[in-house]
Amino acid sequence: MINKLILCFLLLLIGLNSSSQTDLEEFSNMSNYIKKGSWLAGGTVSLKFNNTQDKDQLIRYVDENEGYDFLIRADGAYAFADYNFAGLALQYGQEDRSGVFENSDGELFTEDFFGTRYSITPFLKNLTPIDRKSRFNIITQIEFMNQIDQGIKQTVLNEEITRTRTVKYTGLLGIRPGISVFVLRNVAFETTLNVAGIQYSYEKMETTNLPDAITETGSIDFRIDILQLNIGIFVYLWPKN
Repeated sequence: MINKLILCFLLLLIGLNSSSQTDLEEFSNMSNYIKKGSWLAGGTVSLKFNNTQDKDQLIRYVDENEGYDFLIRADGAYAFADYNFAGLALQYGQEDRSGVFENSDGELFTEDFFGTRYSITPFLKNLTPIDRKSRFNIITQIEFMNQIDQGIKQTVLNEEITRTRTVKYTGLLGIRPGISVFVLRNVAFETTLNVAGIQYSYEKMETTNLPDAITETGSIDFRIDILQLNIGIFVYLWPKN
């Protein structure tokens, strides 16, 4: 709900700023930037921190736990037809956690985790104008994501070290809907929802003194979580003749 309110407020501010005659002239030929032959480039960034202390998690007690994770995505695309782009997205993410816990026997142990994420995603993107100047557009984006997650977790209990290494491969064919709003002649803010679609993953886990574990998962899920928004900025380039 908070994210939806923020989005509505952003759109309201943009609408108010466009009321002057200067702005009307500035946005008079916005559709040129989303016609055949145009290019777009941009991306999104997300960053999250957490710090937890003195929390009961049923099977263990958290004395202290802190960490962060961030994700960077860069998109580039070419308009092969009016309002239709074909492109490629590259993504990199990192996660780091460290904490001190107490198990059900009252023993203290430490747990540290570090992981990385890489993905390459070809996509098709359609922009459907909802006003005469093509300043506001509905986004329909079809993606084929190929992602690799790697991580290592180290647990120290009674001076005994246990390490778990994981590698996970994920493929996802899905759809990402959203809204695009031009705030300058060729610069747009975009708000999209997470991808929903058909997903397959393969995960291998190697743990100290334990046999390797392999998990394969397949799912079909077209439910879209409207509370998880991705906000990015994109630049559109129009090669004038």
